[in-house]
Amino acid sequence: MLFQTMDDKSECVGFYRNGNLYFDVEEFPADLTKTWSYAPYLKNLEDIEYASLYLQGEQISEVVPEYLMDDWKDATGKLDSHVRSLKIAKVDMNENCIYDLTPKRFLVEWCEVKNRITEYVLTKVERPQRYDFLLEVCKMLHDISSKKLNLDKRILQVLKVPNGQKDRLLAASPYIRYDQFGTKTGRLSTKKNSFPILTLNRDFRGLIKPNNDTFVELDFNGAEVRCLLGLLGVKQPMDDVHDFHRLNVFGTHFTRKQAKEFFFAWLYGSRAAEIKKHAKSLEKFYDKKKIMTDFWDGQTVVTPLGKRIENVSQHHALNYIVQSTTAELTLLQALKINHLLEKRSEKSFICAIIHDSIIIDLDKRDRHLLPVIKKIMQNTKFGTFRINVAEGKNLGKMKDINRG
Repeated sequence: MLFQTMDDKSECVGFYRNGNLYFDVEEFPADLTKTWSYAPYLKNLEDIEYASLYLQGEQISEVVPEYLMDDWKDATGKLDSHVRSLKIAKVDMNENCIYDLTPKRFLVEWCEVKNRITEYVLTKVERPQRYDFLLEVCKMLHDISSKKLNLDKRILQVLKVPNGQKDRLLAASPYIRYDQFGTKTGRLSTKKNSFPILTLNRDFRGLIKPNNDTFVELDFNGAEVRCLLGLLGVKQPMDDVHDFHRLNVFGTHFTRKQAKEFFFAWLYGSRAAEIKKHAKSLEKFYDKKKIMTDFWDGQTVVTPLGKRIENVSQHHALNYIVQSTTAELTLLQALKINHLLEKRSEKSFICAIIHDSIIIDLDKRDRHLLPVIKKIMQNTKFGTFRINVAEGKNLGKMKDINRG
């Protein structure tokens, strides 16, 4: 049975079905099977197909069939106008449910057209092979977005922050809202109305404090390097990867910093003369040709985790293979950690994912789970990765507590 949700906030339970609006989880009938997008209050309902995941980033406006276009423009136009008036009135949509502030006739009209578009997409678009993975990531990111950040904005008064940047941070939403399909490679981005966690200057991270007792951050040591080694089937070194390069690729006369700089310049295709001079050493160690042959057909990249990236040039192919594999490997490890926390923790939860780092808002009663969490993070599809673990009372002062 087709239905539509009206708000994606966990506390804003509301859905449309058969011309009627419902606002109670208890009213959810058992025959709900098709809708446009996921909402947190649907988490425990199985066998629902989400049309938006079929599109993997395409917007609904890009797939509306011609015979529904006028109806869709009319319905969204009315709703958008109403939402704009709420913004002008400075209504905080983070603290209110859209259906409490919108005429019901607008919602019914909008949901009915969306039902028809949903049916069209689910009928005409092939179900992604990785649908289950995409759905699990979607659920996890919605869990993160539902947790309000504990922001101590007083810190901005003592930091040397340019006024424009300070104003933006003071006005920022206290919620992290990720865009699952915001980049070509699968790396997360954030939506316009999100707290800017991915672009936040490290000097300003101190304004983020845990809701529980402490933050614990886990990240891969040399994530992209290790994924490259994994793609080649090379055993993972348990030493720091850039020291590994210094000793095994460049020679001990190089510093760790130089080894790191040369590697990434080579990986990302720098044509600088200094890089070309040392590229042969890396190319002897890393068989680029094998990776390109295995994961790029001259047009399309298909990563070991099954992500497809179309229209990729030879210049970008290796970069896309490594970046995409790294991004999705981080998400895969986060899913495992999130599952553990949901099943066994008292109150701890994943607060944020920042590139290849996973930030846990840790309740002190869950400290006994840290060895298990570390082991989960280390054990990857490409072997045992060395990871870094840090802890702090705010995200700006994180102290290494274990490297392994």
